[in-house]
Amino acid sequence: MKKNRGQKDPVSPTEVTKNLFTDVWKDHVDEVRTMAGELQSEKLASITRKAKAVVLSQTNKSARLSLIKSDD
Repeated sequence: MKKNRGQKDPVSPTEVTKNLFTDVWKDHVDEVRTMAGELQSEKLASITRKAKAVVLSQTNKSARLSLIKSDD
């Protein structure tokens, strides 16, 4: 998915959805946002808006997702 970016660059939930569900991506945006929120609550992903941490379920605006790399 990150063909033109580095591995640490955040992506939008819409971008993830489009990559997973090419032709029917609009039907799955809520599912991807829900999963991103679950990953955030498990501290496996960070979600930001304008470089500041946000809780995805508390914003309807665009956000960026980043996976948190574990030291394991």
